Amino acid sequence: MNDHFQWAFGYCAARGYAHPVAATMSPALWFDAGKPDQAGRFILGDTSGEAVAAAFAAVDAPYIYVDIAAPRDTILPHVPPRWQPRDPMWLMAAGTDMSPARPTPDFIIEVDEGDDRFEAVARHSDGSLAARGVLGIHGTVAVYDQIVTEAQFGRRGLGSAIMAELGRRALGRGVTDCLLVATADGKALYERLGWTLRSDIVSVISPPA
Repeated sequence: MNDHFQWAFGYCAARGYAHPVAATMSPALWFDAGKPDQAGRFILGDTSGEAVAAAFAAVDAPYIYVDIAAPRDTILPHVPPRWQPRDPMWLMAAGTDMSPARPTPDFIIEVDEGDDRFEAVARHSDGSLAARGVLGIHGTVAVYDQIVTEAQFGRRGLGSAIMAELGRRALGRGVTDCLLVATADGKALYERLGWTLRSDIVSVISPPA
């Protein structure tokens, strides 16, 4: 199973979605998201121009995301009119030996553990929410998601502390590899923590009806 497919399974665990299933356009995965602005999502395994164009042509419903692990300049020429490309993103990977987080003495991190999903919350000593993050597990792969620090608590190492605590818990579940999809805001942070780039991710949304 390729990295993008592995990410999709862990992402669904992190978000509480049902597992992805094989799509009629092969090789590809599909999962329901059930949101007004994201009905569902295709993860394409064949990134050739012909396969990408065929995938776009097969979508006949609004607010369907199609994600492709490929350079943007090879995909965007195939995007149909009225479809909306999302901002650039990157698939990134790491092992379990990521850089340790610096101490955060004014904050307490609590983790809610489920069968395949962990949610970590950092609170300031005054009780206010400072940061949070989620991790989904599929087999030996962990997928980090929604790593968010509240603006007033930025630049205190909370994002890396959340990830370190999630990673420590995941290690106890037999995880050996970690994946995430980074936006431009998070990419530099993850690179400093030892994550490496695997691919651009191009994500495109079908238009409203």
